[in-house]
Amino acid sequence: MKKKLGVILSISLISSAMALPTLAADTTTSATVPAPAPSASAPAPVSSTKVSKPTVNGTIDTSKMAADSVYTVVSGDVFSRIAQKYGLSVDALAKLNPHIKNINWIYPGDKIIVKVAPPAAPAAPAAPATVAPKKLFHGFGEVSNYRIRGEKNDNLNITTASAVFDEDGKIVDLTWDVQEITYALFPGWLDPKASQADKDAFVAKIDDKWQTKREEGYDYDMTHKKSKGAADNLTKKEWFEQLNTYESFFKGKTVAEVEAWFKKYTDANGRPYKMAYPDKLTDSDKAAVAKFSAEEKAMLVDVTTGATMSLQDPHSHFISALKEAYAARKEIK
Repeated sequence: MKKKLGVILSISLISSAMALPTLAADTTTSATVPAPAPSASAPAPVSSTKVSKPTVNGTIDTSKMAADSVYTVVSGDVFSRIAQKYGLSVDALAKLNPHIKNINWIYPGDKIIVKVAPPAAPAAPAAPATVAPKKLFHGFGEVSNYRIRGEKNDNLNITTASAVFDEDGKIVDLTWDVQEITYALFPGWLDPKASQADKDAFVAKIDDKWQTKREEGYDYDMTHKKSKGAADNLTKKEWFEQLNTYESFFKGKTVAEVEAWFKKYTDANGRPYKMAYPDKLTDSDKAAVAKFSAEEKAMLVDVTTGATMSLQDPHSHFISALKEAYAARKEIK
């Protein structure tokens, strides 16, 4: 009877030992080492042969980790020994494994990170996309017209437009100019008594006298600043300065867009509605601008602050010359 009771107790103790977690105090876990004698403070023996884990450790996703970065706990392992095995302090190993709630309670099958994964190499910068440069086209337009006063031809105006367009037809660069040929440029030639020598002398100086309006610069004196001592036009800007305003404003637009703008925002004389000078608006002008949005009116204020001269009148045919330039454009090689 005593022999049977001893066998039963042995089986019970073995079953209990198999269910218990690996403790930090269990440093070797060898079958040949006798179990330590219970102390006065030791807990009462477990009556059941089945012991549940007091804490369930969290799980981590190790699928993307290197195999040598993760250790799987086996029976008999203790946290400190795992740390020593991988050359880490206990604290360092604990910081790598925040999912281990209590380092004194680890279980077979737990995953412990034992190596910090090297930082991912920075991604190589993407090679810049190869963008083919846009093609550019240059065109030159020239339009001539006589300004007629009454029934008499007065002077001959030759309007030119030199423009660069991109492959979408948008203006990249634009230069307008006008050569105004007046009777004053022909002294001697109009005098029936002038000798051929006088006429030849005039021809010798023709390069000095024949300048475009842009070449004349401030000497053209459209503002009358030079002749009167103070600019007396609305913008107080000279001819070439006003033209610069238009050229800058039309960059980025197609010829069709420039033409549409001209038809919508200029009066019968080809001048933009003078929104910067409301007292100069005629009744007809006021009726036209009343239909414009606040944005359109603000745009016209900006434009007419810098330019009010006509874009298409007997003095010059800027719109027509631009259309000619676009029609004659050729790719810049």
